[in-house]
Amino acid sequence: MGRGIRMVSSLRVLPLLLFIVGSIFNAGCMGVGEDEVTLSVGYTRSNGTVVEEYVDGELISKTVVTIDFDFTKTEASTPFEFGIRDIEGQLSYEQNGKVISVGFSEHGIWDLTAFARSENGVEATEEIVIRIELRIEWEEEGTYDPKPLVIDSVSEFSDVPASSILIHSKVENPVLIENIGGGREVEISWALIDEIGIVCQSQKGYVDEGEEVSWNTVHFGTYEVHELHIEYEEGQDYIDVSQTVYIQYPDTYETDPASVN
Repeated sequence: MGRGIRMVSSLRVLPLLLFIVGSIFNAGCMGVGEDEVTLSVGYTRSNGTVVEEYVDGELISKTVVTIDFDFTKTEASTPFEFGIRDIEGQLSYEQNGKVISVGFSEHGIWDLTAFARSENGVEATEEIVIRIELRIEWEEEGTYDPKPLVIDSVSEFSDVPASSILIHSKVENPVLIENIGGGREVEISWALIDEIGIVCQSQKGYVDEGEEVSWNTVHFGTYEVHELHIEYEEGQDYIDVSQTVYIQYPDTYETDPASVN
């Protein structure tokens, strides 16, 4: 921990991807005049959720969000290049014909620029805002000492802070011996701790053998990294931990694909 807010100015946007179309469109057929570019980019969604899965504190999988941008209807009177600009080249790209697939592996509000530029330097652009959220799935089994779950809600690439952190944490006290029992009540406590060690939220819980207890909460202090701790206060049984954490962003920022011509 110990990081502050990380901001990247939108002025530092660089062209990352250039795809050159070699055919010259006939202006009379295509409806494009001399030295003109008509940009048309289609996409079916402008948001998604990156999913990280952890087992016993280790990251075992990460699902990247992929969004396709279709430049098929873009026209120009001369050969032209087209592509997507992003913040400092942090995204991944693949091309299939006139479709560019952009991979988002980090949460945040992403400011993109779609562009088409003729060989004479005439350029048309369109600003596109993409909202990417994060869901963390966390599992631990048979433990007396659950590991801390790091919640990094600060995006390196977004000027818009996350709106909230949603937490669902469940602790189960499994049956010691099937059909016989023999286990005892376990006392635990939850704590959401900020970068300087201050407890932002906390909750106590008691769970009998064969039962489970949950803590559901929301936190709006998204400007710094937090850790979610579960402390084993008293008992003798192993516990199982299952947690889901969401990092969410305002949906008012993303571009509506329905508005794309």
